[in-house]
Amino acid sequence: MQAHRTYSQMDAVAQRLLQRINAQTWPWVRGVPDEPRAGALTWEVPHAEIVTADDKREASFIASQTLHYLRSALDHLIYNASWLDQGAPQEKTQFPILSNRNKWCTAKTIRDLGSMSPKHIAWIEAVQPFNGVKWTKTLQELSNADKHRFGVEVSPTVQLGVNIEGAIDDSRSRGVKLAQIEQVSLRLFLPGLNPYGELPRTFDEMFIGAAGVINPFLKEAGISTLEVSPPQVRESDK
Repeated sequence: MQAHRTYSQMDAVAQRLLQRINAQTWPWVRGVPDEPRAGALTWEVPHAEIVTADDKREASFIASQTLHYLRSALDHLIYNASWLDQGAPQEKTQFPILSNRNKWCTAKTIRDLGSMSPKHIAWIEAVQPFNGVKWTKTLQELSNADKHRFGVEVSPTVQLGVNIEGAIDDSRSRGVKLAQIEQVSLRLFLPGLNPYGELPRTFDEMFIGAAGVINPFLKEAGISTLEVSPPQVRESDK
């Protein structure tokens, strides 16, 4: 629930950026198409920067906190499920995330799982990366990097759809072309993820996956289950 509340704040960041985008007119970009090194990044956009450093920091902080709460929720699941199975609190438990199947039956993994019942262990095993499950691997990669190496980074990006083929000469500068902007969109990316993942889709998969593994335990214990729909982060086109 805390992960859900925190991640919901990401939509406010997106909407603030969309308001700036919509407040601008986007008629043309200028570029030199005959330049051998010309590419999408060599075309000039006729506006001040839409995304500020503060926007990037806020979005990155929200993502970092959301990862912390998601990972903590899974650790709490193991602690409480093993307590119910054994009738007493178990020490040094955590939610194992393993890409190597050979590590599943080690003493460390058994300790991490707190000697849960075979049925409950099977539920956790089913969502391991070594079984081809993507969201647990993604959560592990992002969470570990955020905690131990560098803070997770979110990159809000304004993308332009430009009609290069319809470019016309700029009467003010020889060799410079004017190309009409046909579409403007906001996208949120995680630059460090494989190597450039879309934030909404990535976090949606982790929310749905986490709820999917937690809910069977809640249902068995007679506790209300979690809503599996993640909070909406609206990206948009103009």
